This record gives sequence, C-alpha cells and structure tokens, in this order.
Amino acid sequence: MRNERKANSGVKGALIALAVTPVALWPQTPVVSSFVNAASYQATFGPPGTIATIFGTNLASTTAVAQAEPLPLRLAGTSVTVGGFPAALFYVSPTQINFQTPGEGSVVVTTNAGSSAPYDPTAATPDVWTAGGIFTVDASGCGRGAVLNVAADGSVSVNSPANSASPGDWISVFGTGMEDLNDDPLGLGVAAPASPLISQCCVGVGFQFDSPDAENANAPAVEKNTASAAWAGLAPGFVALEQANVQIPLTVPEGCAVPLQAVYNNPTLAITQPVAIAVRQGGGACIDPPAAGYGQITWEKTTSTTYLNVVSESDTLTASLQAAPGKQAPPAPDYIDACPPPSVLCGLPGPETLFGPACAIPGYRSLGAGTVTMQGSGLSLAQVPSLPFQLGQLGGLSAYQAALPAGTIQAGNFSVKASGGADVGAFQASMQLGADIQLQTPLAALAVFYDCQPLTIGWTGGDPNSWVTSSLVFQRAGSDGAVLSYQTRTSNLAMTIPVPFQLPCAPGGSAVPIEIVIEVDPDPSDIAIFSASGLSLGGQMTWRYIHTFQAMLQ
Repeated sequence: MRNERKANSGVKGALIALAVTPVALWPQTPVVSSFVNAASYQATFGPPGTIATIFGTNLASTTAVAQAEPLPLRLAGTSVTVGGFPAALFYVSPTQINFQTPGEGSVVVTTNAGSSAPYDPTAATPDVWTAGGIFTVDASGCGRGAVLNVAADGSVSVNSPANSASPGDWISVFGTGMEDLNDDPLGLGVAAPASPLISQCCVGVGFQFDSPDAENANAPAVEKNTASAAWAGLAPGFVALEQANVQIPLTVPEGCAVPLQAVYNNPTLAITQPVAIAVRQGGGACIDPPAAGYGQITWEKTTSTTYLNVVSESDTLTASLQAAPGKQAPPAPDYIDACPPPSVLCGLPGPETLFGPACAIPGYRSLGAGTVTMQGSGLSLAQVPSLPFQLGQLGGLSAYQAALPAGTIQAGNFSVKASGGADVGAFQASMQLGADIQLQTPLAALAVFYDCQPLTIGWTGGDPNSWVTSSLVFQRAGSDGAVLSYQTRTSNLAMTIPVPFQLPCAPGGSAVPIEIVIEVDPDPSDIAIFSASGLSLGGQMTWRYIHTFQAMLQ
C-alpha cells in the first residue's frame, strides 16, 4: 500500500496557523475520486473481504494507522461505508484510505466535517469489475512482486534479483482479490489464525508464468507455464491478505523479471496485473538470457452486432515487433476438425481473455523498423503509425498500427514493407488474405440453448482451407466468466454446439446475457513467414475475421 509523508509541526506553530487560517480553509467535507484494488490500483467495486484503497481530498484530518486487530471502524475521526455497511480501516490520511471492504455498493466517507457524496464505482468506471491484484515490493502496483521463495526445509526468503527461485521450487504469492472471500468466517478486521488455516483452495486460482501468447492472442492459451495453487487462502497473522502457494513449472524460462499473474478458473482469464519475479536454475543471483525478437503482422476485421441488430465494423492492421529475454516464437495454432455436421462435442479452451491492469516488465521492449507502409487490394500505399500497444497485459510498449476504413480487409493480396530502423532491418511481407464467411444463422438477440436444444450455426462462402471457431462467452469481464470454444473447417459450412454439461439446463429458464464470437482464421500452412535482421525468431503475417453478437443464454 502507498505510504505518505507525515507533516511535522510543533504545537505552537499549529496554533499560530489556526489563528490566521481564513474561513475558506477550515475543514471541508470529504471527496472520493477513485476506488481501487489496494495491490494493483486497478478500479474495482470491491468484492467483500478484500483490501481496497480510496483516493480523494479531505478524507481525514490527519494521518493515522490502525494499531491493533480487530481493525477499527473509525480511525482519526474518519469512517467509511460501502453499500451502507461500515468498513474496517487500516490507514487514513487526507488523500488516501486503505480498508477491508464489507460488501459492494456506493462508497461514503464521513469525517467531523461531514460526509462525502456517494461514490458509485460502477458509474465512475463502466468497465469496472472484481479486479484482483498482487502486492508489489515497492507498493507501486507494478514492479517486483511480493513473493517469498520457500526452501525444501520450509524456510522462506524474499524473491529478488539476488535470490532467485528455481524452476520446480515453491513460492508464496501475496495479494488481494485473487480469491472469493465471501465465505470468510472471520468477519471484518480480524487477522487470520495460523491454526486452523482459512483456506479458499477450491475456487480455482492459478498463476501464469512468463508472458501469455499475446502475439497470437486469439489462439487457445498455452498452458505449459501455468500452475494451479496447491493452497490458497488467508495469510496467517494478517487481515484480508491472500496467500497462494505455487510450484514453478519446470518449463518456466529463467530471467531477472519473469512476468507472473493470477488467473481465474482457466489460464485464459487473467485477473491481476503482471508482476516480476526472478527465476534461475539452482537459485542465486538471476541472469537474463539473451534477448530475442519476433514479428507478428495481423490484418483483422471485427464486425459487432447488438441485440437490436445495430452493426459496426472495425478494420485494423497491427505490426507488432517485440523483444524480450529468452523470448520464444508462439506455437502454430492448433485446430481440431471435430465438428462436422452432425457435430459432436468439441469444446476447447477459450481464446486469450486478458483483464486487469497492464504493467511494464523490464527487458520487454518494442523494436523500431523505421518507416512502415501497407498496401493491398483496394488499399492505396499508406504509412502505418507507431502507437502505444498492450501486448497481453504488458504495458509500456508500442506497435505499428492503423485503423482502416470499413470494408478494407477482404480477400486479396496485401503487403507490409519496412524501411529498416535502429532495431530491425528492412523487410517486406506479403500474403493472400482469404475470404470471410457469410453467416446464415441470425445470432443477434438469439436465445441460445432455448428449451435445452443445441445451437446450430450455418454459413456460406469463405476460404475452404480456413477454420471457424465459435466461442460462447457466458459473462463479460467478470470474476466468474467462462468461455467455451468449438472449431471446424470452413468447408463444413455448419457447426452444431450441444448444450455444455457445465450449464444447468432448465426448459424455459431465465435468460442472461451472453456473447457469441465467430472467428475465421487461415490454416497454419497458409500463414506467411518473413525474416529481417533484428528479428532472431523471424516473423509471420496472418489475418482473421471476427463476428460478435449480443445474445441471451436460456
């Protein structure tokens, strides 16, 4: 959590200041400006039991820290309610309050000067969700994670560049909002006991080591560097601090800043920011492996349809040239032709769905290739600007990216050319883009699995050698989100999706929002490969068509 400087002044000085203070500077009512996860500083609506932070003005008359447990509900004259329920306070100051959330709802801060206007997190940030966070050593929200190495004899030490963890070793990760604490039996402000341990082990928290396959973000996630927590719960002796004990997979690459983030239920739903840890075979001082560079060029057309059949389209070219210590080229997409009509269940891990705040990780950087231009069928020669870019959840990067007029991306020959720059030499990449499909099934506002019937999606056209992936997103950007994906070759012209066994089926049951995502991608054998100096791993060019629909799950 953030620390603030304490103002030092003598009693005499304070009295003099009070005597000359104009009325306008007398204590003002508090104002709440933001409500965030205390570990990541990501906007949140504060799941019950987690640690949150408020920023604002006039939040307290002085700085104060709770001195004992259970934590007080009033500290230095300041109290906080969330949804009308009092919060347990760790720390208060004029501009910041750290507290344990009692529930969800509008936030009100009360001092001797009065109460703040209710602050509604969901209204202030429409995309707010149950953000989790891993605490960082410097309390900045990004940087080196608050992680302990656990030795074979049970002794612990702080993970640092001078004290790496080895692949196969155990670590303890500390955060808040990584687990569902609604069933916490302790109550607000009470420190967790050492015996019995308060475990939340069965919710499904896991951890992704190394950067996700962000260059191919819509392919099924690669799970080799993901590990489930052997134990997760409340850290003994602390209030609301979550601890997860994880064994580092043997495949995790070595380095001084290996990204680590918590994932929920499956490795495609990241719920915390990435933090850095040090990993080296045998432990000791970390050593970064040589940096490697890779290029990914993607022509992408996305068509979105609302419940009311309002259609919008975005066409985008992205040329991502990135480097990192020990970087590896992403694996080729793995498609399964398991759904020819009449189809059988062919559920797959969902596409990469990355939520939570982005953080820069040392050693992960973007590469410059000079002036980059694009050209294609119906597209005149044009320059591609370099813009800020989020690679998975790694921030502080850039890519050559251009928003194109609707209808630009279509079947035909397209190319990207670079003049060469400080990092990457001159290159040219060209490929024939395949045709999009024409969906024949009306999916907008559709009642999916109505009366427990399977969903059949039909289409015409498209490149017969390409692939169609249908994904059902049962909840958008939420803590309990789920994605099921199904695949077949475009030439099959239809896909039948049975009612997933994970869903309770009740004929005529209540409907909830769902998103249907239809994606068309080339066969791996049709992806164009290119090379350039500075890209030790080479590069590839690909295309995709994405169709999204707002529907209902019933």
